Amino acid sequence: MKKIIFAAACLLTSGFASAAGDTALGDLGPAKGGVVPEPVAPAAAVSKQTAPDIDIFSYFGYAKAPMAVGMAMQKGLKGVADVVASVNLESVKNAYLKPAVTFTTGAGTKVYVSGTKASNCPDGGNSCKDKEKFFLVLSTDKNESYFVRAMEVLNWGIFMSGSKTVTIDGEKYVVKVNANASTPADSTLVVNGPKGVALSVTLKQVGDAVAAKGVDVKLSKAYKLAYGNEIVQGPQGAKFTSKMLILMIPFPVVDASSYFILNASDIKPAGAAYPAFEAGYGFKLAGGKLDIYAI
Repeated sequence: MKKIIFAAACLLTSGFASAAGDTALGDLGPAKGGVVPEPVAPAAAVSKQTAPDIDIFSYFGYAKAPMAVGMAMQKGLKGVADVVASVNLESVKNAYLKPAVTFTTGAGTKVYVSGTKASNCPDGGNSCKDKEKFFLVLSTDKNESYFVRAMEVLNWGIFMSGSKTVTIDGEKYVVKVNANASTPADSTLVVNGPKGVALSVTLKQVGDAVAAKGVDVKLSKAYKLAYGNEIVQGPQGAKFTSKMLILMIPFPVVDASSYFILNASDIKPAGAAYPAFEAGYGFKLAGGKLDIYAI
């Protein structure tokens, strides 16, 4: 889903994170001639202090979670008879994880590349910027999922250098994102495999492909609806939870716009409304079928 969904998009795992430690230099002692050179700050430390704070993943959008309000059916109130959209959620469950952005391993396994955001921050809390929640998800046609936290693989001139190796079918695939600071959506996702470049696409291409997997829903504006398991992250990586989310992504996607996350468990058979989202519509979920109706 593009932003999430990803729009967004906007799109957010079972831990695959790894970290490399810094190698400490021994005491080299005074330089010959009696002159002791002034200490020079490590390049990595300088980079962290001077790197501009730009969200490369803004094309996937920023999530909003409007509060659900229960609806009591009253005589004369328009309701379930005024359905404007119906979606069988099980038929589209996690479909956004398999967009038309793929590569194939040497063993013939098809790998889909998607983007989404976790519900929380790397430390398990919620006090972080949106870009710290963004993940690239590699899903195979064998229903395996590999999560890559995007900020760990970001490459940005002298400021950032990152990559992550994922092993699929015994083959190593190195994932990187080469940032374009002036036009973040044109930043390039590159996957290098045993035979060279397995995939090279822009983040816009990924986001558009994710959004295309959504269901068209027309309310006060056009949306793409996506449905899938929540993703949470922590020090050991990320994973899916059993919590199901409905994503409503404004479409066509616009860079840095907002998409909306609805908790499926908040939508009761009697109906629920989201005044902060679409005040003129109610949502009813029963038997896996979501009905959206005018109120």
